[in-house]
Amino acid sequence: MQIFWTINQIPELQGLSPEQTKEAWQFCYKKYAFKHWQSWVSLFALGILAAAGSKFGIIGAAIGGGLGGGIFGLTATNVLRPHLQDYVSAHFKSTSSSTDSSSDNPSNPDQSSNDF
Repeated sequence: MQIFWTINQIPELQGLSPEQTKEAWQFCYKKYAFKHWQSWVSLFALGILAAAGSKFGIIGAAIGGGLGGGIFGLTATNVLRPHLQDYVSAHFKSTSSSTDSSSDNPSNPDQSSNDF
């Protein structure tokens, strides 16, 4: 299981605009996050850790909830990665490849001078 500290670090979302990243993440999270048993187990762990922490007061509950939330976030991200890849390939195919790879594009000076 890889750890991604931000959504922008997820390889499936690399190269997308912030709006596209948000759209892909929100769609996949709402549709697929709770259809996997791993998400439910990590959500249960969140509750257990928060409850166990509450035995030590509000600070303990916050620490337990934070640890549980971190576990849930890591699990949800790794569960959603295949769905994100499918969503991005279906909805944003031509976003970066159509403008950057054209050798006739004068706005891309690195490729406009290459003769292959």
